[in-house]
Amino acid sequence: MTLRPCLLACVSLLGAAAPCWAAKTDVVVLRNGDHLTGEVKQLERGRLRLSTDDLGTVEIEWDNVGSVAATAIFDIDDVQGRRFVGSLQPAAEAGKLDIVGAGGTVTVELLRLVRMRRLDKRFWSRLDGSLDVGASYTSASELFKLDVAGNIRTERPGYEIRTDANATVSTQPGVEDTRRTSLSLAYERRFPNRWVAVVRGQLEQNRELGFDLRSSAAGAGGRYLAQGHRDKLLAGIGLSLNREQPTEGEGTTNVEALAVLTYDRFSYDFPNLDLSVSMIGFASLSDGGRYRLELDAGIKREVVKDFYVTLRGYESYDRRPATEGAPRNDYGATFALGWSF
Repeated sequence: MTLRPCLLACVSLLGAAAPCWAAKTDVVVLRNGDHLTGEVKQLERGRLRLSTDDLGTVEIEWDNVGSVAATAIFDIDDVQGRRFVGSLQPAAEAGKLDIVGAGGTVTVELLRLVRMRRLDKRFWSRLDGSLDVGASYTSASELFKLDVAGNIRTERPGYEIRTDANATVSTQPGVEDTRRTSLSLAYERRFPNRWVAVVRGQLEQNRELGFDLRSSAAGAGGRYLAQGHRDKLLAGIGLSLNREQPTEGEGTTNVEALAVLTYDRFSYDFPNLDLSVSMIGFASLSDGGRYRLELDAGIKREVVKDFYVTLRGYESYDRRPATEGAPRNDYGATFALGWSF
């Protein structure tokens, strides 16, 4: 009497697990006529990521793709900033793609698509991120420096949530330790014609510039002036409210206008080479004459798949530091090994 219920339970479990074992049935046809079967994951930075059973995950230059067929739902952007949501089917005309959505079918040119993200229902499958670690030691001065940076992001139709963290710590006998740390959480909402809105909260510490803690909340609007297969250029303006606790003295609350400019340039082929530059300027509205500048630039080169080396430089400038007499500039460069997932 007990055997039959057990068998039924096993069959039910196997049936529930079947989707996990289901064969990957998306089809990518290359311009040379080759067919690849797998699961289309995303199109980003000029490369289509395809997960296959036999070859693992492969990345295909978008220029080499002739057609795509995938039954899953994707969130898609083109070079004009138009957004589409739907499954993918080859169009009747070569070099074009049918996006089948709830409102009907839209035909677009393949080469005009710049971003495509599979709307996977599994939470962990929607996460992307990276981790960089670098360290150095000078025996003559016994100076040890550790640099750690990481980020995690997830995307859904029309928006992205991202968290970034970085820390630089230097220790040396007989000298006070120095720390530069930052933790931020940002929400970016995309609109038609490449317009975006961003809300960000951040916690910072930089004793070199005279503050133990700066907590801030900022909102900005901007537009991607360029968004293509090889580069992205974003410009925006907004407002920021922060609370600073200096290393000496009383805390202050500040209202600032901000302007942001970011640029990313990336290559197609292995080894992948990515260049990024970010500049944010702050002008205080509550403390006349005070302004700040945050500049960050980095170049990343892939060594083996998903592992890379990074060279990064940064500078922070504050015309009127929170603690009187503190340096106005804090700058440095780091070399790190990284992993992306």
